[in-house]
Amino acid sequence: MPDLEVTVFNQKIKLSYQDNEKERLINAVKILNQNWKKLSSLHGKVSDIKIIALISLELQDSIEVLKSQKNNIENKDLKIQSLQKEIQKKNIEINDTFETLNKFKLELHDKNDEIKKFEKILDDLNEELLEIKENIFTKHE
Repeated sequence: MPDLEVTVFNQKIKLSYQDNEKERLINAVKILNQNWKKLSSLHGKVSDIKIIALISLELQDSIEVLKSQKNNIENKDLKIQSLQKEIQKKNIEINDTFETLNKFKLELHDKNDEIKKFEKILDDLNEELLEIKENIFTKHE
């Protein structure tokens, strides 16, 4: 494991790290030092251990907030997945409804064709009846 010499809370320390953790370690040191500087007004008024305790409390609170936010995100992800499944079901229902509607349209078209055929037959019959009627009248005159 490689070592990295850093300054934390104005103290030089040597830290061992794994190759893939170097950037995280450097960022963590920066955050600690920023918090140390942020509380610089307390230097000389309270002990360094109290300042470190305050920094630790603030960081722990930040961790808890992040955990809470992570849980909220996970819950929202679960809700999104559930809604996506519901949308898929509704889409299937809509597609089924469209298929049924198309079947009904085809049936209606077929029925309309049949009605037209019957109307044609009725018209033809009416014409024949009219001819017969006229023939009967002309014979009786």
